[in-house]
Amino acid sequence: MTGWRPRSRVRIPPTLLMSEEVTTSLRTSWTTTSIEESTLLRKLTEQRFESEQLRVLGSAVRVAGEGIAILTPAVEALGPRIAFVNDGFCAIYSRPREEIIGETPVAFGIVDRHHAIFDSMLHHVFARKAFAAEVTAIRKDGREFELDLQLVPVEDGGELTHWVAFLRDVTDSRNEIVALRHQAMHDGLTDLPNRMMLFDRLAEALEMGRNEDRLIALLLMDLDRFKDVNDTFGHHFGDVLLKQVAFRLRNQLHFDDTVARLGGDEFAIVLTSALDANAVAMTARRILNTLQQPFVVEGQVLEVGASIGIALSPQHGSDARTLMRRADVAMYATKQSNTGYTFHERDDQESRDPDQLSLVVEMRGGIEREEFELYYQPKQHLRSGLMTRAEVLLRWNHPSRGLLLPASFIPIAERTGLIKVMTDWILDRALQQCRAWQDAGAPVHIAVNVSAKSLLEVTLPSKVQSALDKWNVDPRFLKIEITESSIMADPAHALAIMSMLQSMGVRLSVDDFGTGYSSLTHLRELPIDEIKIDKSFVMGMMTSDADAAIVRTVIDLAHNLGKQVCAEGVEDAVTLKCLEEMGCDLAQGYFISRPVPAAALMTWLTDNFWGLKKR
Repeated sequence: MTGWRPRSRVRIPPTLLMSEEVTTSLRTSWTTTSIEESTLLRKLTEQRFESEQLRVLGSAVRVAGEGIAILTPAVEALGPRIAFVNDGFCAIYSRPREEIIGETPVAFGIVDRHHAIFDSMLHHVFARKAFAAEVTAIRKDGREFELDLQLVPVEDGGELTHWVAFLRDVTDSRNEIVALRHQAMHDGLTDLPNRMMLFDRLAEALEMGRNEDRLIALLLMDLDRFKDVNDTFGHHFGDVLLKQVAFRLRNQLHFDDTVARLGGDEFAIVLTSALDANAVAMTARRILNTLQQPFVVEGQVLEVGASIGIALSPQHGSDARTLMRRADVAMYATKQSNTGYTFHERDDQESRDPDQLSLVVEMRGGIEREEFELYYQPKQHLRSGLMTRAEVLLRWNHPSRGLLLPASFIPIAERTGLIKVMTDWILDRALQQCRAWQDAGAPVHIAVNVSAKSLLEVTLPSKVQSALDKWNVDPRFLKIEITESSIMADPAHALAIMSMLQSMGVRLSVDDFGTGYSSLTHLRELPIDEIKIDKSFVMGMMTSDADAAIVRTVIDLAHNLGKQVCAEGVEDAVTLKCLEEMGCDLAQGYFISRPVPAAALMTWLTDNFWGLKKR
C-alpha cells in the first residue's frame, strides 16, 4: 500500500486473533489514513462478535425443535432444491439428512388429496411470495400428521438468495381443537349433540326441506318419573339411566336423523326421512315402546316413560325457533292428556290458555313500551356492615294487571323464547344504571340473574361484553347469578360458557344453592366466585337444627374452596347476627331492604346506616 505509514506498531492480543478471511476483509477495508490502535481493536472485536453471533445462530437452527429447511432459489420449472435441513426436520419426517438434501419441496410430504395446496405453494415460489398453510403430510413410514408450513423468501440487494421453510407438527394441537369443538357441540354425559348442534342441524334440515320440498319433523321428548329416580336412588343412577335412554334412541332412528340432549331429561329429535305425518307418528310410537321396556342400573330395575310433542315443517313453522316453541307446546299438551305423543294443533293448543297467550303478546309490546322496570335489593357486607352490592330483579308495570312479579311471566317468557330478549334488555339497563351510580359517587356492584336457556346460549358472553363496553363498566362490577339447577341441566356446556365469562373478568354466583343436587366435584370445577344459600334454609335456620347445620356447612365448604357466601331470605336481626357469627360474607332479605326502584335505592344508600351515610 504505497504512501501509507502507521504511526506505531499495532499489537493485537492473542484472544482477538481472527481467521484469515476476517483479516483479509479488514485489510481491504483499510485506507491510507492513519488508524489508531484502539480503532483497529474495535473493528476486530465487532467482527469477532458478529462471527460468534453467526455461530450461535447456526447452532440454534440445528437444534431447534421445529423443522427448518433452507432451499435454493427456483431454477426454471424444477423449483427450489433443499440445501440444508436441521435435526427438527429430520425428526418430523423420520428421514436422515443426506437422504433429503437436493430434493424439491415434494420432500415436505403434502398428501395427494391436498394437491391444490401444493400447487398454490409452487405458485407462490415462482412469484417469489411468502406462503403459509396447514396441511396433512405423510412421514417416511406412511403415517399421516398435521403440518403447519411457512415458506419465506430471503433477498439480498433485491436478489433472491434462498428460501427458508419452517415446519411444525401440529397434530396434537389440532386434535385438541377437534376435541374442544366436539365438547362444545355435544352433551358431556351422553355424547349426543347438545342444544347448539341441534339448532344447527335443524336449520340445515329446514333448508333442505325447502329446497327439496321434503317434510321435516321436530320431536321434543321429556322423560316421565325421572325425578323420582334421582330422588330415590341418587344422581348416579339418573346419569346411567340417561346414557341408556340415549343409546336406545339412537337405535330407533335413521342415520340421517338427529337426536340431541337439551339438558336434564329433555331430548329432541329431528326427522328428515319421514314421508308424512303417519310415518312421524310411527317413529314416536316406536320410541315410546322402546322406553317402556325396563332399564337395569346396577341390578336395580327402573321404569320410566316419556311425553313427546311434535311439530312439522312447513305446516307448523318454517324456522327452528318456531318449531321448537310449538313442539314444546305440544309436549305440554301431551303431559296434560297423558297420551304419549301429540302433534301441534295451531288453533287449539295456542289458544288453550287465553290468559297466557295474551300475556305473551302483551310481553312483546311491554318491552317496546318500556313497561318493565328494574328493582334492586341491597346485599349487606357483614364484616364491614356496608351495602356494596345489589341484586337486579325484574318487575312488570302492567297497564291493567298492576305490578307483576317475575313468577307470573318469566316461565312463559322462557317457554316462548322471549327470555333471551328480556335478558338482553336487563343487562343493558342494569349496566346503564351501574354507570349512573358510579358517576354519582356510588360504586355499587350489581348481580343479574340469567335463566337456564340464556346460559345455554353460545352468544351470551359476547352480549355481556358488548353491554359492558357500551356503558364503560369494569367487568368486576357485574356478577352473573345462575341457579344450581340451570348448571346441572347441561354441566359441560354451562362450564364452557361460565369459563368464558370468568375470563372476561365477570364475577359468577351459584344461586339457590342446595336445591339442585349438584355434586361437590361440579362445585369444585365451576369457575364461580360466590355461593348463595337458598332462602328456604336461611329462613328455617333459627327453628331447625338441620337447616342451621346446612347453612354452617355450606359456609365452611365455600370458604375452603375460596368462595364467598351470600345468604338470602334474611327476615330478622337474630338471623342476621347468627349468619355474621358463622362467618357468612353477604346477606340480603326483607330485614335489610325490600327490592326497590333505582331512585329509591340511591336514597336508601344516602340515608341508611348500612348505606353510604357516614356513621
